[in-house]
Amino acid sequence: MLILEILIILFVGFLVFKFILMPKFSTKKVDISEIPQEFEDVYNKFKALDFSEINEKKKKLVFYCIAIVISFIAFLMIFIFTYLKSLKLGFSLIPLIFLAVFIVLFLLEFKKFKLLYTNVVRRFIQLINPNLNYNNTSFTNEEKYYQSACFDDLQLNSFIAKDTISGQSNDNYKFYASNISVTTTTENVFNGIFSTVILDKNIPSYTKINTENLEYITTYALGATNSYLKYIEMDNADFNKVLHVYSNDRLNATEILTSDILDYLCEFYNKYHVNFQIVFTGNYVYSRFFITQLFVPSFIGNLFNKSNFALCYVIITFIIEIIEKLSNNMSNFEE
Repeated sequence: MLILEILIILFVGFLVFKFILMPKFSTKKVDISEIPQEFEDVYNKFKALDFSEINEKKKKLVFYCIAIVISFIAFLMIFIFTYLKSLKLGFSLIPLIFLAVFIVLFLLEFKKFKLLYTNVVRRFIQLINPNLNYNNTSFTNEEKYYQSACFDDLQLNSFIAKDTISGQSNDNYKFYASNISVTTTTENVFNGIFSTVILDKNIPSYTKINTENLEYITTYALGATNSYLKYIEMDNADFNKVLHVYSNDRLNATEILTSDILDYLCEFYNKYHVNFQIVFTGNYVYSRFFITQLFVPSFIGNLFNKSNFALCYVIITFIIEIIEKLSNNMSNFEE
C-alpha cells in the first residue's frame, strides 16, 4: 500500500508541474507602452472574437484539477486512518477510484483544450496578416534551413520544433517561423523563435547581424563560417553600439544594409531589448530570437495576456518589415 501511495504522489506531482507550474509563455516581456497602435487595433479585434468554447473547457479543467487534489487528500487521510487501524483498507479504494476517474477526465479535456487553443492562436496570427497561418507542428526541411544558416560552430544533437507560423509575406515570399529547441550533447544551444523567408532573387554574400549581448560568445558572433567573415563597421554610430555585422563581402553587405534598415534594426532592439540574429545569404533570410516559447497551452491564468500576444506581434511584424525593406533593395542585385 505504501508503494501505491508513493506512485500516486509522484504522478499527481507530475501533473501539477506539467500543466500548472510549467511556464505558459515566454518569460520575455515587452513594454506595452512601446507597442505601436496597430497592435492595439489587432488585439481589440482579437478580444472581440467568440472564445466561449475554450473558456468553458478552461472552467472544466480547473474543476477537474480541484477534484483531483481533493480526491488525493481524501485518499491520503483515509490511508492514514487505515494505517492506524481506525478504518478498513477497503475504504481507501473509494477516493482512489474517484482520483483515477478525475485524472482520466482531466487528460481527455486537456487534449480538447489544446486543439481549441491552436485555433485561438491561429485567429490572432491571421489578424496580424491574413496571408499567415498557424499549426502546432514543425514544417518540412526546418532543421535543414537552420543548419544552412550557420548560426553556431556547433555539432547539434537534437532539434525539436513546433508552433509553426507559415504563409507568405506581403511581397509573396514564403514565410516560416516556429518555436525550436536545439541542443548539443552537453548544452541547450538555443530555445526560441527561428524563421526562414525564401526570396525570389539571390544575395551574393553571407552576412550576419548580432545584437551586442551575443558577442561575448565567439560561436554566436561568427559561427561555422568564421574563417570567411569579417566585422564590418557600419556608417551609423548608434547602430554599431548595439548591433554588429559580419560578412564575407563588405560591399554587398553595405549595399543591402541601407540606412533605413540600420535605423529600423537599432530602434527595434533599443525599444524591446530582444536578442536576435539575422543571416541573409543566397535567396534566404534566416533569423532567430532568444525569447523561449511563445505558445504553451495552459488553463491556469489569463489565456489572452496582452504582453504575451504583444511579443508575438512585434516578432512577426519585425520579420515581415525587414523582408519588405530587403526586397526594396533587391533591384540592386542580379541573379
